[in-house]
This record gives sequence, C-alpha cells and structure tokens, in this order.
Amino acid sequence: MKAWKFKVNNSPKELSEKLASSLGTGNRFVLDLDHDKKNLVQFKLRKRMLLAFEIMARNNIIVNGNIMSAASSNEADVELSFTHHLLLKFLIFVHGLLGLGFLVALILDKSNSPYMLLVGGILIGLGFFLWLHLQKIFKKNVQEYKALISNVLEL
Repeated sequence: MKAWKFKVNNSPKELSEKLASSLGTGNRFVLDLDHDKKNLVQFKLRKRMLLAFEIMARNNIIVNGNIMSAASSNEADVELSFTHHLLLKFLIFVHGLLGLGFLVALILDKSNSPYMLLVGGILIGLGFFLWLHLQKIFKKNVQEYKALISNVLEL
C-alpha cells in the first residue's frame, strides 16, 4: 500500500514521547521506538496477539513509521506504511500452496471425475472470496490506524 505522509507542528522527540505515552505502555499495542542521531525516529506499531488463532479475528496490521525533522525547526514529517502481519502472510501462502497442490493432483488424476472438478472449483472460489474479504478488512483496519494515529498526534 502507498505510504501516508503528513506534517505535524511538533518536534520528532515530542511526537515519539506522545506515541510512547499513549500507545507504548498499554497491553493492547506493541510499540518499538528507535531513536537515531539525526532527529529521525523509526517505529513499529501493532496490536498484541496472545493466541495464534487470533490472527484472523484481530486487526493484524503492522504500521512502520518514520518521524523526521522538517525544514523548519518546529515541524516534523511523518511517513507511515501499513503491511500485513507476518503470520497472516504465512497463513495465506500455505493455504494457496495447498490449494495449488490439490489442483495439480486433480489435473494429473486419470479418472476425470466431475465431483473432483466440482471440489476443485469450490476451492478456487473460496480462495478468491477469502482474498477479497482479507483485502476489505485490511482497508478498514488501515483507516482505524489512521484515525488512531491522527488522534494521538493531534492532527
């Protein structure tokens, strides 16, 4: 997804303190802040998952952000990018690999049973609708993170 860029009327140090105070100490989020020597603050933000099966039910986005000082002294440029959680990417990859393996087995099968072709078609359809559903959830969760971060940084 495209990066979200905006300017804030605070210094990078103040913005990182706001993020740490509002999101870093709670049990709901995991915030990793990395301060650089050149007024650059990099951070990663995601929701905490306690159990592995929560990956499909919870907001599973990782926010990668950079806060850097702008040309003027009291402004900061903020750049955010949103990606899927690594476990979700792995889950989608494994399911796709299993589905493709099943379809190859159907093609190489000599019986050409109509029921096997029906099962293969159903698998392809379910995989396509799962992908569409995950993309819809991803867009909704990105909007939630944008609202959360804009409230924290007081845009």
